[in-house]
Amino acid sequence: MKKKLIQLRDSVKLWYEGLSQKEKMFVVVFLSSLLAVLIALSVIFVSSALNSRYMDIEEKEKKLKDIISQKDKYREAEQAQKQFEQRLKSNNVNLFSFVEEISRKLQVDISDMNERESPVQKGDKIREQTLELNISKIPMDRLVDFMKEIEKSQYLIKIKKLKINTRYEKENRSLNVNMIIATYKPVGKE
Repeated sequence: MKKKLIQLRDSVKLWYEGLSQKEKMFVVVFLSSLLAVLIALSVIFVSSALNSRYMDIEEKEKKLKDIISQKDKYREAEQAQKQFEQRLKSNNVNLFSFVEEISRKLQVDISDMNERESPVQKGDKIREQTLELNISKIPMDRLVDFMKEIEKSQYLIKIKKLKINTRYEKENRSLNVNMIIATYKPVGKE
């Protein structure tokens, strides 16, 4: 292999020495130009590769910053979930008595109350207890107060369904209301 390279070098040397001065100048300029083009292409290729790497690094840094910022949101959500679970575990309200007490306090006349408990399916961890109630001839402001009182309690109680019909009587406007109120308790807790 070394012998072939030496032979190639010698033949190129002989060929170059056989050229005229003008041809030698042309070969030197051509080879210099070719070398300059190769160097320029190498610089462009390396520069492009470096630029690509820098862009990848910037993108990964952005993703890392996003992950870090999401960490706080995740912790807040995790804390909120723990508080909800604790609130659920301590929810020992008797829905019927609770609503009856609020209705007496706000002087709301409930004409009918039916308590139901949703059946627990296998694997359920939470059961729903509902109370359907009908209220006749209630003014709007008293209904709003009644609903606020129910939902702002310390217990886990929400108004699940609300149906309102307007009644028009002599100079008096009142409402007929059908409402379903729900509370949630862990399965097995009575």
